[in-house]
Amino acid sequence: MKNRRIAKRYAKALLSLAEENRIMDEAYKDMSTILDTFEKNRDLKIILNSPIVRESKKMNIIKGVFEGKIDELILKYLLIITRKKRSVMIEPIAEEYRILHKQKLNIETVIVITAQKLDTETQQQVLKVARKVTDKKIEFQNEIDTSIIGGFILKVGDYFYDASVKRSLINIKKKLYHSVEW
Repeated sequence: MKNRRIAKRYAKALLSLAEENRIMDEAYKDMSTILDTFEKNRDLKIILNSPIVRESKKMNIIKGVFEGKIDELILKYLLIITRKKRSVMIEPIAEEYRILHKQKLNIETVIVITAQKLDTETQQQVLKVARKVTDKKIEFQNEIDTSIIGGFILKVGDYFYDASVKRSLINIKKKLYHSVEW
């Protein structure tokens, strides 16, 4: 909890900095890049969280990983955080920044989980449904989960609708199980 509050403060500062320098969208993309990098590279996370590794070494690693991939101002920000012995906070700061950015620009993330990638026409139909649920700008994400067999799962803010084949089969199984007398 304490780390979340600290991360939120750093994210607010970064949001203000990005707004001043008119790079809010770039900063959002950069925070997404940082989160993806942490997700794909567990070793990076371990090194940056290690108290044994010196800050100078961590700074060189951050430069090596992110230089040329993110905005120069964001890179400098990460290096300052690392120099101040807060490299463990980089990932939570990126997460909080994305949340604050979406709040500021009134953006709602619509997640549709399907067994296979949606075609453009189906995406448009899903967006129509999502617009009925929220009046905010929509950021669309299509996640693939073959275990749902077919159908879809829609998540819009607190709204959750499961129309998957897997859920239907589970419901049928429950009905059959409860209708049989033992």
